Amino acid sequence: MSRDIALITGASSGIGKAFALHYAAAGFDLVLVGRDVEQLALVSDEVAAAGAASQICIADLSKSDGVKSVLRTCSQPDVVVANAGVTIAGRVGSREWADLEQMNYLLGVGVAQLLEGIVPAMTQRGSGDILIVSSIASLITMPNSVMYAASKSFVTAYGRSLAAEIERFGIRVCVLCPGYVHTNLHERAGLAHLEKQVPGWMWVSSNTVVQAGIRGLRRKKIVVVPGRVYRSVRPFMNSRAAQRIWRQLTKRR
Repeated sequence: MSRDIALITGASSGIGKAFALHYAAAGFDLVLVGRDVEQLALVSDEVAAAGAASQICIADLSKSDGVKSVLRTCSQPDVVVANAGVTIAGRVGSREWADLEQMNYLLGVGVAQLLEGIVPAMTQRGSGDILIVSSIASLITMPNSVMYAASKSFVTAYGRSLAAEIERFGIRVCVLCPGYVHTNLHERAGLAHLEKQVPGWMWVSSNTVVQAGIRGLRRKKIVVVPGRVYRSVRPFMNSRAAQRIWRQLTKRR
């Protein structure tokens, strides 16, 4: 009897790796998508130790060819975790257009195109789980990260509407909107100073994000903010006072 398949993008580290280990332990086989073949191989070894088979798919999801490559590799998974991402910070007009276009595709349009290629098979089958890793930036004001916030807002809105459209087919959709997560994302973006300057209570672990997503699917919650602290302060995060404090915490010193 064949095992269910979980397709995970951005699987080489952080949230993607945590989801891979979760689904391996839950009895799924995996398709691991990313750009770093060495890191993906290490994750593959770890999931093998948990008894899961895995296939590595090297793809740059900031380009449509990368999305097409993933669809050729795995067009009918039982679970999709759309997690691949980058972050770009900077004042309006300070970033190269090409960088912004690639980020917007990776975080927004590319996720939609990937799911547009996968969802029809799920609807025919009458089952499937979709987890979209967005960001709290899609729910609050984010000065100096306006394009990042816009891209994440796109995918959050897409996920909400997708959930409403396909729920009747037995497909569950959960959009995760975490705040600061302990991964290498900020370091890769040249924002390593945030690890020191942002208070510890504002950070959550990758496993916390995974647990929130699985719980959200089970409870049929479409948008989930991982971390009790973020859920508590979210109603106030767009206030002028909160925005002023946020800018002080995150600015370079």
